[in-house]
Parts: sequence; structure tokens; C-alpha cells
Amino acid sequence: NPHVELIEDLIACEDGHANQKPLYVLLLDQVQRRQCWIADRDYSTMEFMFGIKEQKAYFIIRQHGTVKGKLVGRRRRVGKTDTGTVYEQSIQLTNDDGEIFTMRRITVELNTKTRDGDTEIHLLTNLPKKVGACRIAEAYRRRWTIETAFAKLTQDLRCELNTLGYPKAALFSFCVAVVMYNALSTVI
Repeated sequence: NPHVELIEDLIACEDGHANQKPLYVLLLDQVQRRQCWIADRDYSTMEFMFGIKEQKAYFIIRQHGTVKGKLVGRRRRVGKTDTGTVYEQSIQLTNDDGEIFTMRRITVELNTKTRDGDTEIHLLTNLPKKVGACRIAEAYRRRWTIETAFAKLTQDLRCELNTLGYPKAALFSFCVAVVMYNALSTVI
């Protein structure tokens, strides 16, 4: 829950070297109607975005370079934020079943490059037009990231075991650390 920085659910996988993307579809069971999911580009998959749409929920997801779509109409400048100039344009994505999903593509031309050297970022969203593009860009910028939680879990709560020989023990240790993280988050 980003408002209180609590981990409400997790998907455990014993394979520490597994690609996490196939696990994202398991998150779709957690999506509730009218929720808005804010996620980084790793979650920018057709299956995940189309799945959120099916649940009648919303998303703001940074577009991954591998996600290609058809830009529709012209790109319009809609304002500025603290981090750059904001533009909006429609984009159509097509899934493997041929279903077309038209959504908004918010582009922020950044004042300062990202640590990866990017000069702009693209956000995909299915939020209604009444939610302005600058507000969407700010929501993404201020998002609570799971990486923040993982850093605290790893550094402060030492959730990683030194051995990889016992996956169930590693998952148990991690889950205990998540409980402690949540307990500390509610007190602090």
C-alpha cells in the first residue's frame, strides 16, 4: 500500500534466479476495480496492462523499450513539472489476440538525465482525461517503490540468508523480515 508504505501481499518463488516477469500475471488476482497501479517499466507488458484493463482498474506504467505501439494523433505539450516538460499523445497497443487497447502516453522531457542517461520517459496510462497529464507524471515521480522496501529489508533487517541451499528457509526468512518491515512502518 503506497500511502502507508506497507507490503500487503507477496508472491513467493523458490527459484532465486527466475525471471520475475512471468510472475506479474499472478498479481492480476490482487487488482481491484477502480484501483490505480503505478509501476516501473518492468511491468510494462501487454499481458499485465490488458489484465488491469479487464479488471476495470487503472495504471500508470513507464513504457519499456520493447513495448511498441502505434502513436495516434499529434503529441501535445500540456505543461511543466519540477522535472521537465510534459506532453501527451494517444497510443494503440495490440495483444497476441489482436485486441487493440488505446491509451494515453505521457512523455516527460527531463530537465536532468536519469542515471541511465535517458532524456525523456514515457508513461502509459488508461486513466480518464479528467486526470491531467502533469498530475500523472507527478504521481509516477512520487511513487513508493518496492526497491525502497527491498533496500530496507536487505540492509536494516538482513532478510537474505548466506546460503542458497535452502529455498524454503530463505523464503521464510524473507517473509519474517516483511512482517518486521510492516511492523516498523506502522510505528515509525
